[in-house]
Amino acid sequence: MYSLFVRVRLFLALLVTVVLLSGCGAARFWFGGKRPPRATAKVPQFVGTVTLVSDDPSFVLIDNGSLPPPTAGTVLTIDNLGGTPVEMKVTRIQKPPFVVADIVKGAPKKGDRVFR
Repeated sequence: MYSLFVRVRLFLALLVTVVLLSGCGAARFWFGGKRPPRATAKVPQFVGTVTLVSDDPSFVLIDNGSLPPPTAGTVLTIDNLGGTPVEMKVTRIQKPPFVVADIVKGAPKKGDRVFR
């Protein structure tokens, strides 16, 4: 009889511990609560710097150093403070550490910082 009493107390203590340590996850499971949607902010990723602008401004050469190169078709931007924003599209031509991008709009300059 005594050992049964000890076993029941031990079982109840373990059960209470598991429920308390599982926190909100258990409450959501037992009471059917929904998880609120997670807010995601888009943070611009640095790609590299413009090293060359072609004479007939149709493409630029971007030095991205040791960073992973963007895939073909990725839209890149340069946000000139006070100026017009520049938009470019990455081509298939890549020769590490350089990436070639066609200019869609704007006028990039050598040394501009490029973001994805």
